[in-house]
Amino acid sequence: MLKLVQVGLGQFDLAFDDPALADAEAAVATLIYGVLYTDAEAPAERVSDSFDRRGWYADPEAGSGLWHVRRQPLNTSARLEALDMVRTALKVRAPALTGVDIKEVTQTEPAGNISSVFLEVSGFHNGRKFIVKAPL
Repeated sequence: MLKLVQVGLGQFDLAFDDPALADAEAAVATLIYGVLYTDAEAPAERVSDSFDRRGWYADPEAGSGLWHVRRQPLNTSARLEALDMVRTALKVRAPALTGVDIKEVTQTEPAGNISSVFLEVSGFHNGRKFIVKAPL
């Protein structure tokens, strides 16, 4: 899904690799997946071991904290916390997106846990309407 592409001498960036998507849609999907699935450093009160708090070395606050939400029991409060975290991460970390609306789409599954939840993220990127579906 995500691939590294060389953008300069020794410089790389992420790109969403899906031939079914147009370039503009792939750019938005890359941005959303990059924000959601980059690990932000967990707060000390959530993960006490400083070597287990993760986070990206260049910016420990980048991305979202979905990884540490998944370390708790997957119940309704974890699901709601994850959705709130996604909203916050997209608002703070992806200023190129405007009018962002996040809808929760659940799959019929008896467990009803967080892994059966998909997000439909819609809004505008550089003035163009987009819709991206991502598993939570």
